[in-house]
Amino acid sequence: MVEVRNLKKQFGSLVAVEDVSLSVKAGEVFAIIGASGSGKSTILKCINFLEPPTAGEIWVDGRRVGVVQTGGRLRPARASELRLSRAEIGMVFQNFNLFPHFTALQNVIEAPMAVRGLSRRDAVDLAKELLDRVGLGDKFDEHPRRLSGGQQQRVAIARALAMRPKVMLMDEVTSALDPELVEEVLGVMKTLARDGMTMLVVTHEMAFARDVANSVVFVDGGRVVEQGPPSELLRAPQEARTKAFLQRILRTDA
Repeated sequence: MVEVRNLKKQFGSLVAVEDVSLSVKAGEVFAIIGASGSGKSTILKCINFLEPPTAGEIWVDGRRVGVVQTGGRLRPARASELRLSRAEIGMVFQNFNLFPHFTALQNVIEAPMAVRGLSRRDAVDLAKELLDRVGLGDKFDEHPRRLSGGQQQRVAIARALAMRPKVMLMDEVTSALDPELVEEVLGVMKTLARDGMTMLVVTHEMAFARDVANSVVFVDGGRVVEQGPPSELLRAPQEARTKAFLQRILRTDA
């Protein structure tokens, strides 16, 4: 479903991501772990072209993202073409990014109407279904300021799902939440995993990676250091940098 080939992202003289290749099958949960500043979030942003890659290729469901072939030649995708590609790739950020002047329902219906061309009635029906699915069936008319952080993040997840994406990218979606709110968001993510949603998740929640992910990749200095099933990588890492990171994380959690 997702293929990342030799990805590089450079900001001026800073190389944030270097020669990263990943492969994610349909229905898999792929966890990306690593220290802050290691390039994890940049990888996700490159996948949906919020950050255009400096080099490499991104493929989603057999189509190359950010590039269009016309007349036997490749050219950069136009803004309208990128919007259509991004419609297939839902993304949820750590800071919610909800419209503060919109209700929960209004936040969810905007993109399906603007990008997918849904009628308002259909968009409202879809939004209600999705908000109910994430446990917010009684919060349709609430503005973000009247919602907890966990509730706001669940609205953001519903908003991404409203585009009917083939892939969900989740970037540290629990890191801005109080500890007691983390579990309600993780619960929604676990439900999506059980329902077969393909997900790439940048996370420090090692229990989630251990229990839910099909594969875990450790990134350090913008490079993939180690990758494997969580039962192997989290329990018996082979690389010294992976071992040191996991020891720090587990000590901090304790």
